[in-house]
Formats: sequence, C-alpha cells, structure tokens
Amino acid sequence: MQALFLVALIFAVLVAVFALQNAYPVTIYFLRWQFEASLGLVILFSLLIGAVSLGGFGLLHQAKTKFRKPRGKGEKRQAEQADIVDSDENEVGEEKPLLNPEVADRGGEKDFLKKLED
Repeated sequence: MQALFLVALIFAVLVAVFALQNAYPVTIYFLRWQFEASLGLVILFSLLIGAVSLGGFGLLHQAKTKFRKPRGKGEKRQAEQADIVDSDENEVGEEKPLLNPEVADRGGEKDFLKKLED
C-alpha cells in the first residue's frame, strides 16, 4: 500500500511540473465556443476525460461479467455435443447419430446435407 502511495505521489509531482512548464496560453475553438486556457491545463483536462471514460468502460465490463449467468452443467453438455457434431465420424469410424430425433424422422437433416453436397 505504501508503494502505491509513493507512485501516486511521484506521479502528482510530475503532473505539477508539467503544468508549470506548459503554462502558455492557447485559444481553444470548439463548435461556436472560443476560450483561452493554459496549454498544460488543456492537456491535463483531456487526460482526465480519457481516464474517466476508460474507468467507466472498465466498470461496465466488470458489471457485465459479474451479472452474467454462469454456465451450468446443461450448457456445458450442449457445448460438448456441438463440438462432437463438428466432426463427421466418431472414434470407431461410424457415422454419428443425429442429435435431434424429430428432425431425423422427417428426413430434414439428411435432405439438407444432400442439398449442400450438390
């Protein structure tokens, strides 16, 4: 914790030196507004806006991952079956059975595969 405080203190000193060395007035034009400000302050303000927006996106990402529904056993099993379906043959060299028996009874998957081969 003390190391983090020391790093923050060093960073604050460097920021203060930067602001003092870049105290030249510049004119900022944005849409219909125009104002004069110190170059150092303009750059520091831009840095602050970037840091706040990055922190906001980080919090949003953390909130999404925290509230996302964890994968259960059923979903893992479905994912494993999808991986098995990707290959044409099983370990013995036989054709794999169709996963959805309702579609298999109607011949839907076989007809679809024939159309794909043509």
